[in-house]
Amino acid sequence: MPKKPINKAFPGFETEEEDGAEDKNLLVNEDSPEYLKKVELIDAIRQAPDKVARKNAIADAAKALGKSTRTIKRMIEKVEQVGVATLAVGRKDKGQYRISKEWHDFIISLHQWGNREGSRINHHQIFGYLKALASQGEKLRDKKHHEKFKGYSQVREDLILGKHPSHVTVYKVINSYLEAKHKKVRHPGSPIEGQILQTTDGILEITHSNQIWQIDHIKLDILLVDEEDHTVIGRPYITLVMDSYSGCVTGFYLGFEAAGSHEVGLALRHGILPKHYGQEYELEKTWEICGIPEYIMTDRAKEFKSEHLRQISLQLGFIRRLRAFPSAGGLIESIFDKINKEILSLYGGYTGSSIEERPPEAEKTACLTLDKLEKILVKYFVDHYHCDDYPRVKNQKRIERWKSSFLLEEPELIDERELDICLMKVAIRNVEKYGSVNFQGWVYEGDCLLDYEGKQVSLRYDKRNITTVLAYSHPINGEPGKFIGIIQAKNCKRERMSLAELNYTKKILRESGKYVDNSSILNERLSRFEDVEQNRKERRRQRVTNELSPC
Repeated sequence: MPKKPINKAFPGFETEEEDGAEDKNLLVNEDSPEYLKKVELIDAIRQAPDKVARKNAIADAAKALGKSTRTIKRMIEKVEQVGVATLAVGRKDKGQYRISKEWHDFIISLHQWGNREGSRINHHQIFGYLKALASQGEKLRDKKHHEKFKGYSQVREDLILGKHPSHVTVYKVINSYLEAKHKKVRHPGSPIEGQILQTTDGILEITHSNQIWQIDHIKLDILLVDEEDHTVIGRPYITLVMDSYSGCVTGFYLGFEAAGSHEVGLALRHGILPKHYGQEYELEKTWEICGIPEYIMTDRAKEFKSEHLRQISLQLGFIRRLRAFPSAGGLIESIFDKINKEILSLYGGYTGSSIEERPPEAEKTACLTLDKLEKILVKYFVDHYHCDDYPRVKNQKRIERWKSSFLLEEPELIDERELDICLMKVAIRNVEKYGSVNFQGWVYEGDCLLDYEGKQVSLRYDKRNITTVLAYSHPINGEPGKFIGIIQAKNCKRERMSLAELNYTKKILRESGKYVDNSSILNERLSRFEDVEQNRKERRRQRVTNELSPC
């Protein structure tokens, strides 16, 4: 593969515009031992709480993989810039991502200037300032800018051409500088002193939005019914993602499956992506919250220590931290209580929190479907909870507090395909005639599969809605699979159906089928025996008749 063009303004530094389309939308569809070993070792480095632990983790990785520490550091860079798929066997080198010393020093000088005389500047504001400078073009050659760019002539030329480091690069440069100085920087928008979260790897100080997201899940206190026959299916689980700085809900996942790593991945995916809802949700406001967190904080449940979540964090670049004490999850526990007692308690099918004291009419009065409950919760989060006062600050709404961190720059957005790693991975399927595959008893079709007839593909899906499935190519020589397209369930009359609903329907049909089949089998067997017995009687009667008749 020929090397991609390099940005002349940044030697050795690839820009997003020059990233070849053929290298995007890659995912690892098989977990080889070598790949998983690399993921585990690189993740240990990324999750290291301090420089000493990071250095030791790099040394351990170099020893385990038989490579130099320099090579390990390059692997880390590629994971941070390209994604976790770059660790797959056979992955081609996409080049090194480095920033020039002049640009590095210029960013640090802006940071130092912004933290003098009582001012407090963060990386969001610095990146926004670089964008503003780049918009000036040739005006930066004016005399009034000479002092600003003294010693940074190449930086000025780059900005005149409209080129500057990315938001992620600015963040990394500043963080690296702060780690070396052992300093902490507070966000200027936070009027609350001493907001901290205690983790097993030390204390995190809450300073801005999308810094620390918390995740947890619970089984809700309400019974839901099937959409078609209104029979009771059971109580749903909700996995909730919340922003620690503002208290806003960033995303959630609702389903009947017990919460696991894939439910966590789907909730994260919802939180990161921009959210668009139709008129059927009857929203007065919009759900503006999106972006990528710097940290994810959870309890010590096994799903938060899973291989799947480890790969997601490597792909998206956030750090995982565990709560030091259960009380550190008070923010998310309080909204669980609100959902159950303030919302669900008004609807039929409410069970309450005590199994022993469950209302006897709960099953008889159950009326909500999974889709209806989702609409209720979305409206509550957007039109009520986010618009309510943030309890620690006078006259500030939760959504206003979240947006206060993005006055100069919008939160970082990510391509939806990059978040496919959050989706459930399915066993490999063979593509049949007319570009179709069989999955979960359904036939899925898509024109994108026509060129793959007779070949294997890997499927990924959202368990909340399996009427559509994502198709990826099957790995060849260990390389990541490439996104092919979206395929649709054939002859499906419903626009949405969760995997749990499908399994419930199949169970009912199976049980019904067993009753009919068993009954018919038994009847056929009785009929056969009766027929044999009747034939024997006829033969005996005929013999007697023959014996009695005269010759």
